Amino acid sequence: MQVSRLKEVWKEITLLSTWIASVAGAFIIPLPSWHATDENTAFFMKFGVFIATVLAGFLILYSFKNKSTRTWMRLSIEFIVLFVSVYAAYHFAREIKTLPYLDKDIVIGNEMLDNNPFEAFKTSHGFLPARNEQMMIILGDPEKAWTKDSIMTNRIQLMSFLFFCYLFSAGFIISFCNLVILYKEKYKKKSVDLPKDIN
Repeated sequence: MQVSRLKEVWKEITLLSTWIASVAGAFIIPLPSWHATDENTAFFMKFGVFIATVLAGFLILYSFKNKSTRTWMRLSIEFIVLFVSVYAAYHFAREIKTLPYLDKDIVIGNEMLDNNPFEAFKTSHGFLPARNEQMMIILGDPEKAWTKDSIMTNRIQLMSFLFFCYLFSAGFIISFCNLVILYKEKYKKKSVDLPKDIN
């Protein structure tokens, strides 16, 4: 009796397990190190990842109502395309808006301060170090060279990209798992409905 009842809800159990795993994964997977310059960024980023996973969890509720494989195929394709696009944008933005310092990526700004250390270094030495060594001049403190507002703007942009990366990846995982489940049910039903050959 319990076994047959368990078979009836195996889809819900599978989807909920997937969702719970994505929530747990958001906290197990280490966040990028670019938040090191701001103590509050780590908290906001983890909270944003949690919200993204909760929003993706609403797909599970939608899956109870919609059983169309075409719909879930379309959603899976849309989510994977969105995820790849946003991840590519995040990757390029991170390259532009961060500089390495002691194995960490520090968020920089777009607007430099007047008489910043880079100008002083270039004036006294006649050159600037390579891009991956420039943070050594300011000892990893971007506020010595860029305005706080421009640093915060870049930090928010990177956090937003990462938020949507988690949102679309969780949406794809749930949609694709539901698609696999629906296809399995569809072909299992077809095999049961096929007439057996009578010898």
